[in-house]
Amino acid sequence: MEKLKKIVLDNFFLKILSLIVAFLLWLNVSQMQKTKVEFVSYIDVRNIPQGYTIKKISPEKVIIVVEGFKNKLGKVEISKIQAYVDASKLREGQNILPVKIEGNLKSFKVKLIKPDKIVIYARKNN
Repeated sequence: MEKLKKIVLDNFFLKILSLIVAFLLWLNVSQMQKTKVEFVSYIDVRNIPQGYTIKKISPEKVIIVVEGFKNKLGKVEISKIQAYVDASKLREGQNILPVKIEGNLKSFKVKLIKPDKIVIYARKNN
């Protein structure tokens, strides 16, 4: 019994300090892990030239994957992240345009936009 007491109480302060440091390191590592969030967004067509009508958009939605630190995940407002295409150079017929993302993504990085290009069919009004 005396031997067990000596093992526990020898350098007791250092043992407690090492437990506290280990806990703080674990807490820091668990909060700094990167995580990914995937969501679907409808595509907004912007800057449509005057005299053109959009007949069809294919596909109408894209999958967006953003990556960031786990502790910042709760602060991302997915409703304010928007996928859009700039149709300022739209021509009659089939147009293949790149998808862009807009929103408050300061602490996140866009990892994937699927698909990254969409097809817009346009018609010139007479």
